[in-house]
Amino acid sequence: MEIKRIVKSKKEMYQVYFDDGQSLKVHEESLVRYLLVPGKELTEDEFETLKESLEYDRAYTSALKYISYKLRSVKELETHLSEYYEQKLVRQTVYRLQDEGYLNDKAYAEAFRNTVFNTSDKGPMHLVRELKKQGISNDLIEKEREVLDNMIDSDRMNKLKDKFLRSHRGSYRQFKEKLKEKLITRGYQKHHLELIVFDDDFDEDTYFEKDFEKYYNKYQRRESGLKLKQKMIAAMMSKGYSYDKISEKLGGIDDE
Repeated sequence: MEIKRIVKSKKEMYQVYFDDGQSLKVHEESLVRYLLVPGKELTEDEFETLKESLEYDRAYTSALKYISYKLRSVKELETHLSEYYEQKLVRQTVYRLQDEGYLNDKAYAEAFRNTVFNTSDKGPMHLVRELKKQGISNDLIEKEREVLDNMIDSDRMNKLKDKFLRSHRGSYRQFKEKLKEKLITRGYQKHHLELIVFDDDFDEDTYFEKDFEKYYNKYQRRESGLKLKQKMIAAMMSKGYSYDKISEKLGGIDDE
């Protein structure tokens, strides 16, 4: 089979037409690499080899473009390429990028750990969860978890406490409980929570009065006497307020 003509399509892409009616879409670089010019003859085997080579070139170029935006894990790139190329071609492309230093799970894990520490309020277990999603090996995950764990100090933990305290509306006891829940969800563990110092000068009186009024207006429509007191105590204690403070307030209402 013979190349009859070559037509430029867009940017650096060309359409190569053969005398048997077949055609191939080729990058300008591939034209030069494979010496594709009008009049060149190829056997059927050479034509099939050329098609495979061009497909490999496309996979490689696609992979380079995908990893140019940000670091990717091996699994991440494999998943992306598998949408467009067969598995053999995906593995060849991945191996080449690894050999060239463009794809490295160790570097990916280290970079992700630094991102978690420097740009988020997340902890080591969040790092573990995310790296597992990206197919990073358990050995690398454990190493980076340990490094991040050692980077977390009382300054970081107390800054997080102060951040959440600024938006808290309620009792200080409730704040401490909710803070621990939030931090566990964000990937911190018990030994990280022990770094927090709870000695804030937090005035909860305003929130106490609002919550008390809300529950009192709710229950006094259908309850009275001892039953009303029991409902109020249960509701207010569920919000983290002390029994003594609630009883004192209820006693003041009785006096009135």
